[in-house]
Amino acid sequence: MEKSNKSRNIALEKRQIDAAKLNPAHFAPLYDLYFKPIYIFVFKKVKNEAVAGDVTSKVFLKALLNIKKYKHMGFPFSSWLYRIASNEVNLHFRASNKNTTVEILENDVVSLLEEIKSPEDIKAQEMMINALNDLPLPTAELIEMRFFEKLSFKEIGAVLGLKPVTAKIRVYRALEKLKKQILHAK
Repeated sequence: MEKSNKSRNIALEKRQIDAAKLNPAHFAPLYDLYFKPIYIFVFKKVKNEAVAGDVTSKVFLKALLNIKKYKHMGFPFSSWLYRIASNEVNLHFRASNKNTTVEILENDVVSLLEEIKSPEDIKAQEMMINALNDLPLPTAELIEMRFFEKLSFKEIGAVLGLKPVTAKIRVYRALEKLKKQILHAK
């Protein structure tokens, strides 16, 4: 049952994309469906409602202007939007000469500690946060997409322009780096 619903949703989304390619007025259902998750993704990085709104508007404007160039490559349409959003956030930070930040929720840290099989006490949580801060930005972004944004390897691959298997390998290498940093800190 769930698989047939997913197939119907994919087919519906494809029809919406095709309609938007023919007439930009038909982009509205895609906007309505993806605005909130893209806004949240941007807001978690910029930490400012007004800036998040501006950046999200740019994401959807670029998507609307380039919808005719969109080609389904086996990745969800949302992956294309996340990629545009990631690029727009990076442009924002380059323009304002600021660093990106990541909001880390306690349950995200706990699940990450579980993933690397580390104790889940307060000291371990503090070490995890420090280790995440010390990771190079591309490595930290992989961890963020997989464990905080809950993106699939296929979606991560689409955002970064990688094959899903390559995204998976990179995520697990990032986890190994994180694990080594935590073990080294003890």
